[in-house]
Amino acid sequence: MPLAIASTVAFCLWIVLWAIGLGGFDSLLISVLVVLIVGGVRALGQFIPNRRRLPGRGNAPQGGW
Repeated sequence: MPLAIASTVAFCLWIVLWAIGLGGFDSLLISVLVVLIVGGVRALGQFIPNRRRLPGRGNAPQGGW
């Protein structure tokens, strides 16, 4: 879900920056950077020690039913 929110915010940021005069490609690169940062933090967040785990299937015991 955080990646979807970041994508939406980045798209809105791209439109706003393009509208105020920043180049379309430059605005797109800034938006892509936002999405990549959020994706990287999300992917690497599992390696942070003592991080509270949220409920879900990722916490299910391995093997068996």
